[in-house]
Amino acid sequence: MAEFLKGAHIVDTYANTFFLVDQRLVLVDTATEKDAGKIPEYLRRLRMKPSDITTIFITHTHPDHVGGLAEIKQAASSAKVAAHRVEAPFISKKETYMGPPGAAAQRHPGTAVDVLLDDGRVHDGLRVIHTPGHTAGNIALLDETRSLLLAGDSINNESELRPMDDRYNMDPKLHRASIKKLASQYTISGGFAGRSR
Repeated sequence: MAEFLKGAHIVDTYANTFFLVDQRLVLVDTATEKDAGKIPEYLRRLRMKPSDITTIFITHTHPDHVGGLAEIKQAASSAKVAAHRVEAPFISKKETYMGPPGAAAQRHPGTAVDVLLDDGRVHDGLRVIHTPGHTAGNIALLDETRSLLLAGDSINNESELRPMDDRYNMDPKLHRASIKKLASQYTISGGFAGRSR
């Protein structure tokens, strides 16, 4: 758990969870249900509380990104939940997600999505980049003020930048096309991004 860039914090969860702290407090992904308690614990270290969160972005509906959402949303009741419109029915449990890792892994309680995102939209200071393939509505989020790309599972950055394991990609070919889309628009180095065009 650390501030890795001014105002950008990473919480050490199974699949990284991020806070952006400046004139607002933004949370990106809520970890697994088991790790959700690390989020308010980290906020206490920052002398903040869940009720300070303005937006909870969910990059996609896999359990390691959405599992803690219900618990966090309960503590941050005024925060808006934002996700790509394709993922919203799976996050809210209005529809059953059938992609990998399978419907049985989707044990999170349904939570309503307040803000339906599309490619290119800017919400709470972050530009949405639709990167389908890992899931149909997978997104990356660009903080242009920090030249920071929060890629979620748009790309794997464990030890090196590479595609996610295809066992967890809904459409491996589309996933690779999304990585090419990111690479054609941004110079990416370990999660940091700069416009290349």
